[in-house]
Amino acid sequence: MPNPGSPLQIDLPPLPTAFDVKGDLSRNWGETPFDLRALFLLTEEVARIPGAARYLAIAAKRESAFVAAAHNGNAANEQDERDDSRAAYVNNKARNPPLRYGEQAADFGSGGLFGALAPYALWTGVPEVKTKAPLLNAPPEILFQPRVAAFCAAVYMQRILANYRVDDVADIKVGWANPGLLGKDRGGTKYNEVRARFLADAKSLGIDLADATTIPAKLDPSAWPGVPAVFTALVGTLPKELA
Repeated sequence: MPNPGSPLQIDLPPLPTAFDVKGDLSRNWGETPFDLRALFLLTEEVARIPGAARYLAIAAKRESAFVAAAHNGNAANEQDERDDSRAAYVNNKARNPPLRYGEQAADFGSGGLFGALAPYALWTGVPEVKTKAPLLNAPPEILFQPRVAAFCAAVYMQRILANYRVDDVADIKVGWANPGLLGKDRGGTKYNEVRARFLADAKSLGIDLADATTIPAKLDPSAWPGVPAVFTALVGTLPKELA
């Protein structure tokens, strides 16, 4: 495995704007920052999961307070996140393709708009495209790129919707916390806690979960175009050193 050295400067396209999306950037967004609405809506449109945009806004409120460079694991009181990323790497590296920046990812904790654990984020797409997953050679700091964070979130959402019993939008957030909560632990204390937080976040943000025009009661992943298409539409092409 090559010595990754210092992380490279990563320059990706800027945030999308109203010109890049077809949907509505004014209805049922609540207090979602306007500069992020087009990113969330573009993610919905390229993933072909109607309703995903408002879900992503609610999730980002909880995970990062809409700060793209949010980083959990870079302070003394955030050891748990680093412990979690180390465990995620150690427990899963044998069953996944190697990460060029594996050790850095293990020590990173979580970060980005959706608070993703770095090893899992860099393995995004592996179940679908194996060694062609697009982030295997990227450093964990790539999570600070909003388009990359949105790509990881879209793939994770699709997998939850396609592989677990998801009764409503709040169940997606339960799956994000721990997919096991959608199985044998459904209905337990943790399951209900995650749901309650999500519903409270939606209310606080000002997104109406009953507005079926913008966020259906159940999200449908059946039109998913595939990991490569979603990555290309959201992120584009990584620098050749990371490809």
